[in-house]
Amino acid sequence: MAKLAGPVRSVRGFTSLEVLLVVAIIGILAAVALPRIDLYRIQANSGVQILSTTMVAAQREALTKQHDMILTFDVANRRMRMVWDSNSNSIVEANERTRTIPLDDRLSFGRGGAPARGFGTGPINFNKSINGLPALIFHRNGSASGVGGFYVTTTRAVLDGGTTWNRDTRAVEIVRATGRTEWFKYNGTAWTRGF
Repeated sequence: MAKLAGPVRSVRGFTSLEVLLVVAIIGILAAVALPRIDLYRIQANSGVQILSTTMVAAQREALTKQHDMILTFDVANRRMRMVWDSNSNSIVEANERTRTIPLDDRLSFGRGGAPARGFGTGPINFNKSINGLPALIFHRNGSASGVGGFYVTTTRAVLDGGTTWNRDTRAVEIVRATGRTEWFKYNGTAWTRGF
């Protein structure tokens, strides 16, 4: 004897009207939210985090490998270069490993219209120079070659030069004794730590 199947259940999907309604609501929410998103400021935060994280990695590499790590800053080409100074002679040699960290097209080294921090007014303020570029060296004990820091801002803040986009500016400072990296952002009226 054949077994009878139970009651047939209908599986209900979404109607075209329901799908269109959800798409319309998402579109309205996106239209309201998107103008509030400032991609330039997001990029400024991201750029500083990439550079700062690279600096922390360089300090750790100096401690781990027990040789100096050289960081040079090229303002004109908007990039930082990391060099594994295998013989710790503070000279960038052709046979030493290097890595270049470029800034995004929307970013530049500089303050824009933000006021200077205590480490200096220039885009990059370190007391050492290697091959004509400002430089920072992390030594084998983790300390830095000097105190200082640098500013990163958006290209629109550099072009403006005033107060319109000064909130785009970020700063990174180095504490010499420990080589610790500290991040700051300008909120339009004052510098605040971190993001």
